This record gives sequence, structure tokens and C-alpha cells, in this order.
Amino acid sequence: MTQAEVKDILMTRIGWKEDKTITGFVLSPDNAQTDSGRYFQSENPAVTLLNIKSVQPVVNISESDFNDYLKGLKEQVIYKVLSDCLERDYISDDLMELFPTAFDNAISLRMVIDVAELIMTSVRSNRIERFGDKFVAKLNYDIYREAPNKFAVRSLNFKHSMGITTRYAFELDSLQRRFGSQRNRIKTITAGQAFRNELYDFNRRWN
Repeated sequence: MTQAEVKDILMTRIGWKEDKTITGFVLSPDNAQTDSGRYFQSENPAVTLLNIKSVQPVVNISESDFNDYLKGLKEQVIYKVLSDCLERDYISDDLMELFPTAFDNAISLRMVIDVAELIMTSVRSNRIERFGDKFVAKLNYDIYREAPNKFAVRSLNFKHSMGITTRYAFELDSLQRRFGSQRNRIKTITAGQAFRNELYDFNRRWN
């Protein structure tokens, strides 16, 4: 199975939720479809349709075009996940059938990262502040914070002590082990990547 074919399967795994943040907006059936029952908005409160619409480049975008934008954003995120964790162009059909949920967490987390980066790089437009400083600071903390210490990762609540980027890096490790594609550690993904590598090595020594 090619990565493009895998992408087509993953496109329906997680959907956009009609979160009522945009008055009168109606999601297309494709965008609302969720085979897993999960929604992108559930991962982080900053991921809303209104926030995404606020930072996309088209002024007064139509409903149809915004639905296309949301679909394109999801497609972009899925391709990033596949590129980040796989070094091969082909994936086993059997593995995809056995582990249909394997990519869900990584896709959800990568979407938060991409939306957050859009927000943090589009804070102002025509000198008008779109998002408050406290909101942006909190978002930055949620995305890039590191665990308080090396032992936090061993606790049951380790996910809550790590930033989104570090959690995403752990998901990539899990996918690489499951699908047998050990791509070299990607150092440019996040600021917390080096810290994640240190935690990974620590766990290997103690498990």
C-alpha cells in the first residue's frame, strides 16, 4: 500500500466537530466523518473552527472554500505524520488492517501543533490583535513544555506533564517500532525533541 493510499484511509479516521464557534457554518459530510469517533477539537481547546478561520489567509472565505481548507489541512497533517515516522514509500496492507487506530494519536497531536503554529505566527493582522497575549503564552506552554523531571514519564499521568510536541515524538517512536521503519530521529520537529530522546534512552535502560 502506498503512502497516498494510506492517506486516503486515514482521512476518515478523525473528523472535525461542528463546535458552533462559527455562526451559520455547516461542515461538509467529508469533514464531519470520523471512523474512530474522535474529533480534532477534543485534543486542545485552541483547536476550534473559529480560530482556524481567523488565521487562514482568505478574507471573507466562503463556506465551501473553508470546508476545502479544513480538508486540505487534515490532508497536510496526515502526510506530515507519514513522512515523520516512515522512511519507506510502501506500508503493509496487513499492518493497516491489524492496526487501524495506529496513527490516530499522532494525527490528532500533529493537528494541534499545526493549528498552534498558525495561531502563534498570525497573532496580529493590520495591527489588530487577534489573540490575547495570555492565550498565546498558554498555547505556547501547552505545545512546548517539557516534563518536570525524567521520572514523570514513568507515571500514569505522564501525558499531562508533557507538551504536545513531546507527546507527538513518543507517538512517532511507537509507530516506528510497530511498522518497522526506524527513521533517524527528526531533530527539527520540535524544541522538545532532544528531551524526548533523553527520556526514551532513560526508559530503555530501566525497562
